[in-house]
Amino acid sequence: MSGFSIPLIQSHPESFIGPGVAGVFVQAFQTGVLVNQSIKFWSRSHQEPVSLRILVAFVSAAAFFQTALAFYTTWQIIVLNFGNWIAPVDPRWPDRLQTVINVSMASPVQSFLIWRCWAMTSRRWVIIVPLIATLVASVVVSIVTTAQVFQVDFTQYLQPQNGPAPKIQVDVSFVLSLILPAALDVAVTSILLIYLLRSRSSVYTARFRRIFTQLITISWEAAVPPCACAMATVITYFVLVDTNFWDLFFQQILGKLYVISLFVTLNGRAHLKRKVQPDHVPNLTAAFASLAVPEIHIEMSSNRQSETNHLTRDLVSPPQRRVPDEERDDSSAERPEKSRDWQVNGDDTSSR
Repeated sequence: MSGFSIPLIQSHPESFIGPGVAGVFVQAFQTGVLVNQSIKFWSRSHQEPVSLRILVAFVSAAAFFQTALAFYTTWQIIVLNFGNWIAPVDPRWPDRLQTVINVSMASPVQSFLIWRCWAMTSRRWVIIVPLIATLVASVVVSIVTTAQVFQVDFTQYLQPQNGPAPKIQVDVSFVLSLILPAALDVAVTSILLIYLLRSRSSVYTARFRRIFTQLITISWEAAVPPCACAMATVITYFVLVDTNFWDLFFQQILGKLYVISLFVTLNGRAHLKRKVQPDHVPNLTAAFASLAVPEIHIEMSSNRQSETNHLTRDLVSPPQRRVPDEERDDSSAERPEKSRDWQVNGDDTSSR
Protein backbone atom coordinates (compact mmCIF):
# COMPACT_ATOMS: atom_id res chain seq x y z
CA MET A 1 0.00 0.00 0.00
CA SER A 2 1.48 3.29 -1.11
CA GLY A 3 -0.59 5.83 0.80
CA PHE A 4 -3.39 6.49 3.28
CA SER A 5 -7.03 7.16 2.55
CA ILE A 6 -9.98 8.22 4.65
CA PRO A 7 -11.83 4.91 4.06
CA LEU A 8 -8.69 3.00 5.07
CA ILE A 9 -8.38 4.97 8.32
CA GLN A 10 -12.07 4.46 9.06
CA SER A 11 -11.87 0.71 8.50
CA HIS A 12 -8.62 0.26 10.47
CA PRO A 13 -8.65 2.68 13.42
CA GLU A 14 -6.41 0.30 15.38
CA SER A 15 -3.59 1.04 12.91
CA PHE A 16 -3.83 4.82 13.10
CA ILE A 17 -5.56 5.77 16.38
CA GLY A 18 -4.51 2.63 18.29
CA PRO A 19 -0.77 3.49 18.54
CA GLY A 20 -1.53 6.82 20.20
CA VAL A 21 -3.95 5.29 22.71
CA ALA A 22 -1.56 2.43 23.50
CA GLY A 23 1.26 4.92 23.91
CA VAL A 24 -0.73 6.87 26.50
CA PHE A 25 -1.40 3.73 28.57
CA VAL A 26 2.25 2.64 28.44
CA GLN A 27 3.46 6.13 29.33
CA ALA A 28 1.08 6.21 32.29
CA PHE A 29 2.60 2.92 33.50
CA GLN A 30 6.11 4.27 32.95
CA THR A 31 5.22 7.39 34.92
CA GLY A 32 4.15 5.21 37.85
CA VAL A 33 7.49 3.41 37.72
CA LEU A 34 9.29 6.76 37.62
CA VAL A 35 7.39 8.01 40.67
CA ASN A 36 8.34 4.88 42.61
CA GLN A 37 12.00 5.14 41.59
CA SER A 38 12.02 8.88 42.30
CA ILE A 39 10.85 8.32 45.87
CA LYS A 40 13.71 5.88 46.43
CA PHE A 41 16.24 8.30 44.98
CA TRP A 42 15.11 11.49 46.69
CA SER A 43 14.88 9.76 50.07
CA ARG A 44 18.68 9.48 50.01
CA SER A 45 19.44 12.39 47.67
CA HIS A 46 21.51 14.15 50.34
CA GLN A 47 24.22 11.57 49.66
CA GLU A 48 24.43 12.48 45.95
CA PRO A 49 26.26 15.49 44.44
CA VAL A 50 24.28 18.57 43.47
CA SER A 51 25.00 18.14 39.75
CA LEU A 52 23.48 14.67 39.77
CA ARG A 53 20.39 15.89 41.61
CA ILE A 54 19.92 18.64 39.02
CA LEU A 55 20.24 16.09 36.22
CA VAL A 56 17.67 13.79 37.81
CA ALA A 57 15.26 16.67 38.39
CA PHE A 58 15.57 17.81 34.77
CA VAL A 59 14.94 14.43 33.14
CA SER A 60 12.09 13.72 35.58
CA ALA A 61 10.42 17.02 34.68
CA ALA A 62 10.83 16.25 30.97
CA ALA A 63 9.27 12.80 31.46
CA PHE A 64 6.25 14.17 33.34
CA PHE A 65 5.85 16.92 30.73
CA GLN A 66 5.82 14.30 27.96
CA THR A 67 3.11 12.33 29.77
CA ALA A 68 0.96 15.46 30.09
CA LEU A 69 1.38 16.18 26.37
CA ALA A 70 0.40 12.60 25.51
CA PHE A 71 -2.87 12.91 27.43
CA TYR A 72 -3.52 16.29 25.81
CA THR A 73 -2.99 14.91 22.29
CA THR A 74 -5.21 11.90 22.91
CA TRP A 75 -7.96 14.17 24.24
CA GLN A 76 -7.66 16.36 21.15
CA ILE A 77 -7.95 13.46 18.70
CA ILE A 78 -10.52 11.23 20.40
CA VAL A 79 -12.79 13.78 22.13
CA LEU A 80 -12.51 17.22 20.55
CA ASN A 81 -12.05 15.89 17.00
CA PHE A 82 -14.31 12.87 17.30
CA GLY A 83 -15.35 11.75 13.82
CA ASN A 84 -12.65 13.79 12.09
CA TRP A 85 -10.57 11.12 10.38
CA ILE A 86 -7.99 13.58 9.13
CA ALA A 87 -6.97 14.44 12.71
CA PRO A 88 -5.06 11.16 13.32
CA VAL A 89 -2.97 11.80 10.20
CA ASP A 90 -2.21 15.46 10.93
CA PRO A 91 -0.08 15.48 14.12
CA ARG A 92 -0.49 18.22 16.70
CA TRP A 93 2.41 20.31 17.96
CA PRO A 94 3.13 17.95 20.91
CA ASP A 95 3.60 15.08 18.45
CA ARG A 96 5.92 17.19 16.33
CA LEU A 97 8.04 17.89 19.43
CA GLN A 98 8.41 14.18 20.19
CA THR A 99 11.96 13.85 18.84
CA VAL A 100 13.43 16.78 20.74
CA ILE A 101 11.63 15.74 23.94
CA ASN A 102 13.14 12.27 23.65
CA VAL A 103 16.63 13.64 23.18
CA SER A 104 16.15 15.97 26.16
CA MET A 105 15.66 12.86 28.30
CA ALA A 106 18.20 10.62 26.58
CA SER A 107 21.19 12.97 26.29
CA PRO A 108 21.56 13.75 30.04
CA VAL A 109 21.40 10.05 30.86
CA GLN A 110 23.96 9.25 28.18
CA SER A 111 26.18 12.07 29.45
CA PHE A 112 26.12 10.49 32.90
CA LEU A 113 27.09 7.10 31.43
CA ILE A 114 29.89 8.69 29.39
CA TRP A 115 31.21 10.30 32.58
CA ARG A 116 31.22 6.88 34.24
CA CYS A 117 33.18 5.46 31.31
CA TRP A 118 35.63 8.36 31.56
CA ALA A 119 36.20 7.66 35.25
CA MET A 120 36.42 3.89 34.79
CA THR A 121 38.89 4.09 31.88
CA SER A 122 41.30 6.28 33.88
CA ARG A 123 40.29 9.36 31.87
CA ARG A 124 41.33 8.10 28.46
CA TRP A 125 40.30 10.75 25.97
CA VAL A 126 40.80 8.37 23.05
CA ILE A 127 37.73 6.46 24.20
CA ILE A 128 35.65 9.37 25.45
CA VAL A 129 36.01 11.81 22.51
CA PRO A 130 34.15 9.55 20.00
CA LEU A 131 31.36 9.03 22.54
CA ILE A 132 30.99 12.76 23.11
CA ALA A 133 30.99 13.39 19.35
CA THR A 134 28.23 10.82 18.87
CA LEU A 135 26.19 12.40 21.65
CA VAL A 136 26.52 15.90 20.17
CA ALA A 137 25.63 14.58 16.72
CA SER A 138 22.48 12.91 18.04
CA VAL A 139 21.36 16.14 19.73
CA VAL A 140 21.96 18.21 16.59
CA VAL A 141 20.20 15.70 14.34
CA SER A 142 17.20 15.57 16.68
CA ILE A 143 16.86 19.36 16.63
CA VAL A 144 17.09 19.39 12.82
CA THR A 145 14.48 16.63 12.57
CA THR A 146 12.07 18.52 14.82
CA ALA A 147 12.47 21.67 12.73
CA GLN A 148 11.74 19.69 9.55
CA VAL A 149 8.66 18.01 11.04
CA PHE A 150 7.06 21.41 11.72
CA GLN A 151 7.34 22.20 8.01
CA VAL A 152 5.73 18.99 6.69
CA ASP A 153 2.08 18.75 5.69
CA PHE A 154 1.21 15.14 6.52
CA THR A 155 -2.23 15.34 4.91
CA GLN A 156 -0.58 15.36 1.48
CA TYR A 157 0.02 11.63 1.84
CA LEU A 158 -3.70 10.93 1.84
CA GLN A 159 -4.66 9.11 -1.35
CA PRO A 160 -6.20 11.48 -3.90
CA GLN A 161 -9.34 10.52 -5.75
CA ASN A 162 -7.63 10.09 -9.12
CA GLY A 163 -4.92 7.64 -8.08
CA PRO A 164 -2.57 6.37 -5.38
CA ALA A 165 -0.33 8.76 -3.54
CA PRO A 166 3.43 8.38 -3.75
CA LYS A 167 5.24 6.44 -1.07
CA ILE A 168 6.40 8.32 1.99
CA GLN A 169 10.06 9.19 1.62
CA VAL A 170 12.37 7.90 4.33
CA ASP A 171 13.66 10.80 6.41
CA VAL A 172 17.39 10.31 6.89
CA SER A 173 17.63 12.77 9.77
CA PHE A 174 14.81 11.00 11.63
CA VAL A 175 16.54 7.64 11.18
CA LEU A 176 19.84 9.09 12.40
CA SER A 177 18.10 10.59 15.44
CA LEU A 178 17.20 7.03 16.43
CA ILE A 179 20.30 5.14 15.31
CA LEU A 180 22.88 7.44 16.92
CA PRO A 181 21.50 7.13 20.49
CA ALA A 182 21.15 3.36 20.06
CA ALA A 183 24.75 3.06 18.83
CA LEU A 184 25.92 5.23 21.72
CA ASP A 185 24.07 2.98 24.18
CA VAL A 186 25.76 -0.10 22.75
CA ALA A 187 29.21 1.52 22.89
CA VAL A 188 28.87 2.84 26.45
CA THR A 189 27.41 -0.41 27.77
CA SER A 190 30.13 -2.47 26.09
CA ILE A 191 32.88 -0.33 27.63
CA LEU A 192 31.34 -0.58 31.10
CA LEU A 193 30.89 -4.34 30.81
CA ILE A 194 34.45 -4.90 29.58
CA TYR A 195 35.97 -3.03 32.51
CA LEU A 196 33.63 -4.65 35.02
CA LEU A 197 34.50 -8.11 33.71
CA ARG A 198 38.21 -7.29 33.95
CA SER A 199 37.81 -6.11 37.51
CA ARG A 200 35.74 -9.17 38.36
CA SER A 201 38.44 -11.53 37.08
CA SER A 202 40.98 -10.02 39.51
CA VAL A 203 38.72 -10.48 42.55
CA TYR A 204 39.10 -13.73 44.48
CA THR A 205 36.55 -13.40 47.27
CA ALA A 206 33.10 -14.77 46.53
CA ARG A 207 31.40 -11.80 48.13
CA PHE A 208 32.93 -9.19 45.84
CA ARG A 209 32.53 -11.43 42.80
CA ARG A 210 28.80 -11.46 43.52
CA ILE A 211 28.87 -7.66 43.82
CA PHE A 212 30.56 -7.30 40.43
CA THR A 213 28.04 -9.72 38.94
CA GLN A 214 25.22 -7.56 40.28
CA LEU A 215 26.87 -4.46 38.78
CA ILE A 216 27.00 -6.16 35.39
CA THR A 217 23.35 -7.14 35.71
CA ILE A 218 22.38 -3.56 36.60
CA SER A 219 24.27 -2.26 33.56
CA TRP A 220 22.42 -4.66 31.27
CA GLU A 221 19.05 -3.88 32.82
CA ALA A 222 19.66 -0.16 32.35
CA ALA A 223 20.99 -0.25 28.79
CA VAL A 224 19.02 -2.96 26.98
CA PRO A 225 15.42 -1.55 27.13
CA PRO A 226 16.11 1.89 25.56
CA CYS A 227 18.49 0.43 22.99
CA ALA A 228 16.00 -2.28 22.00
CA CYS A 229 13.17 0.26 21.80
CA ALA A 230 15.24 2.56 19.55
CA MET A 231 16.03 -0.34 17.22
CA ALA A 232 12.36 -1.36 17.19
CA THR A 233 11.43 2.21 16.23
CA VAL A 234 13.86 2.17 13.29
CA ILE A 235 12.71 -1.26 12.07
CA THR A 236 9.01 -0.46 12.30
CA TYR A 237 9.63 2.89 10.59
CA PHE A 238 11.22 1.20 7.57
CA VAL A 239 8.65 -1.60 7.39
CA LEU A 240 5.37 0.07 8.42
CA VAL A 241 5.74 3.74 7.48
CA ASP A 242 3.34 3.33 4.51
CA THR A 243 0.75 1.17 6.28
CA ASN A 244 0.22 2.32 9.89
CA PHE A 245 1.53 4.46 12.74
CA TRP A 246 2.91 1.78 15.06
CA ASP A 247 6.44 3.14 14.66
CA LEU A 248 5.22 6.24 16.52
CA PHE A 249 4.21 4.04 19.46
CA PHE A 250 7.83 3.01 20.09
CA GLN A 251 8.95 6.60 19.67
CA GLN A 252 6.49 7.73 22.36
CA ILE A 253 7.79 5.33 25.01
CA LEU A 254 11.49 5.66 24.14
CA GLY A 255 12.39 8.73 26.20
CA LYS A 256 11.05 7.47 29.52
CA LEU A 257 13.03 4.25 29.15
CA TYR A 258 16.22 6.32 29.37
CA VAL A 259 14.99 8.00 32.56
CA ILE A 260 14.01 4.65 34.07
CA SER A 261 17.45 3.26 33.19
CA LEU A 262 19.05 6.19 35.02
CA PHE A 263 17.03 5.50 38.16
CA VAL A 264 17.79 1.77 37.94
CA THR A 265 21.50 2.57 37.79
CA LEU A 266 21.49 5.09 40.65
CA ASN A 267 19.24 3.12 43.01
CA GLY A 268 21.00 -0.16 42.24
CA ARG A 269 24.39 1.41 42.86
CA ALA A 270 23.21 2.84 46.20
CA HIS A 271 21.87 -0.57 47.24
CA LEU A 272 25.20 -2.25 46.49
CA LYS A 273 27.05 0.53 48.27
CA ARG A 274 25.09 -0.13 51.45
CA LYS A 275 25.89 -3.83 51.20
CA VAL A 276 29.61 -3.18 50.81
CA GLN A 277 29.86 -0.86 53.82
CA PRO A 278 31.28 -2.79 56.81
CA ASP A 279 29.11 -1.02 59.37
CA HIS A 280 25.91 -1.93 57.56
CA VAL A 281 24.29 -4.69 59.67
CA PRO A 282 20.73 -5.29 58.49
CA ASN A 283 19.80 -7.69 61.31
CA LEU A 284 21.69 -7.58 64.59
CA THR A 285 20.20 -10.83 65.87
CA ALA A 286 21.20 -12.78 62.79
CA ALA A 287 24.62 -11.12 62.73
CA PHE A 288 25.49 -12.01 66.32
CA ALA A 289 24.02 -15.48 65.98
CA SER A 290 26.34 -16.27 63.08
CA LEU A 291 29.54 -15.32 64.91
CA ALA A 292 29.76 -18.66 66.81
CA VAL A 293 31.61 -17.18 69.78
CA PRO A 294 33.03 -19.91 72.02
CA GLU A 295 31.70 -20.11 75.57
CA ILE A 296 33.37 -21.39 78.74
CA HIS A 297 31.24 -23.45 81.11
CA ILE A 298 32.24 -24.57 84.63
CA GLU A 299 30.92 -28.01 85.54
CA MET A 300 30.61 -29.10 89.19
CA SER A 301 31.25 -32.71 90.08
CA SER A 302 28.76 -34.52 92.30
CA ASN A 303 31.37 -35.26 94.97
CA ARG A 304 31.95 -32.03 96.88
CA GLN A 305 35.25 -33.28 98.38
CA SER A 306 36.81 -33.83 94.88
CA GLU A 307 35.30 -30.70 93.39
CA THR A 308 37.23 -29.52 90.31
CA ASN A 309 36.69 -27.06 87.52
CA HIS A 310 36.38 -28.45 84.00
CA LEU A 311 36.75 -26.00 81.13
CA THR A 312 34.81 -26.91 78.03
CA ARG A 313 34.31 -25.02 74.81
CA ASP A 314 30.98 -24.88 73.13
CA LEU A 315 31.28 -24.10 69.42
CA VAL A 316 27.62 -24.53 68.60
CA SER A 317 25.98 -21.57 66.86
CA PRO A 318 23.86 -19.83 68.00
CA PRO A 319 25.37 -19.69 71.51
CA GLN A 320 23.54 -21.19 74.38
CA ARG A 321 21.70 -18.94 76.78
CA ARG A 322 23.89 -17.48 79.47
CA VAL A 323 22.66 -17.93 83.00
CA PRO A 324 22.48 -14.57 84.84
CA ASP A 325 24.56 -14.13 87.96
CA GLU A 326 21.47 -13.64 90.08
CA GLU A 327 20.10 -17.06 89.11
CA ARG A 328 23.49 -18.69 89.75
CA ASP A 329 23.66 -17.18 93.22
CA ASP A 330 20.15 -18.38 93.98
CA SER A 331 20.87 -21.91 92.80
CA SER A 332 24.15 -22.09 94.72
CA ALA A 333 22.45 -20.77 97.82
CA GLU A 334 19.79 -23.46 97.66
CA ARG A 335 22.21 -26.41 97.49
CA PRO A 336 23.83 -26.00 100.97
CA GLU A 337 20.42 -25.41 102.42
CA LYS A 338 19.23 -28.78 101.14
CA SER A 339 22.32 -30.51 102.46
CA ARG A 340 21.80 -29.00 105.91
CA ASP A 341 18.21 -30.18 105.91
CA TRP A 342 19.40 -33.68 105.00
CA GLN A 343 21.96 -33.65 107.78
CA VAL A 344 19.43 -32.47 110.32
CA ASN A 345 17.02 -35.13 109.24
CA GLY A 346 19.79 -37.67 109.41
CA ASP A 347 20.73 -36.66 112.94
CA ASP A 348 17.14 -36.81 114.00
CA THR A 349 16.82 -40.26 112.49
CA SER A 350 19.96 -41.55 114.17
CA SER A 351 18.92 -40.13 117.49
CA ARG A 352 15.56 -41.78 117.11
